[in-house]
Amino acid sequence: MQIDGLIETIGYPAVFLLVMGECMGVPMPGETALLIAAAASGTGGMFKIEWVIISAAGGAIVGDTIGYWIGWRGGRALILRLMKRFSIKPVHLEKAERFFARHGGMAVFFGRSVSYLRVLTALLAGVSRMRYPRFLMFNAMGGISWAIVFGLAGYYFGKNIGFIEESSHEIACGFLVAVAIGFAVYFLKKRPKKT
Repeated sequence: MQIDGLIETIGYPAVFLLVMGECMGVPMPGETALLIAAAASGTGGMFKIEWVIISAAGGAIVGDTIGYWIGWRGGRALILRLMKRFSIKPVHLEKAERFFARHGGMAVFFGRSVSYLRVLTALLAGVSRMRYPRFLMFNAMGGISWAIVFGLAGYYFGKNIGFIEESSHEIACGFLVAVAIGFAVYFLKKRPKKT
């Protein structure tokens, strides 16, 4: 079953579970589930955007909390094994740990917005023994903000899908013109200067 069919069949619990699984580190399309359900709510389908956002935020908070406790119990060795499995070099973990040590709370908050960091952030919070109440506060703020921003983006995309379909030719032409201008500016700057 494809993800849109799964979401249509199971509804809000599918959004919650897919987001939760992704946040725990399981390769699941959580963010995609949020966007699909939100877009469906924008087209006037069976979903209400408020419940899509609540389901995604709840899944994010619960999933990250589980990831935090996995990091707390499994430690650095677990993260190194996961990184090896995904061909991520240990130097990246060292950089992430230094960044996390300096910006723990904000790393948890902003890590939610970056797909690959979404998994590592909760694990690193647990490994670094960040106090759970502090983690929970930043995790909840990040999860709720992420669900609102991506949920509303999907909702307004769905609401304007007719306009986007009607204007697809103009949008594509505008994109190509912007790319062409970007290349022209780049090559003009790279051109050797005459002396």
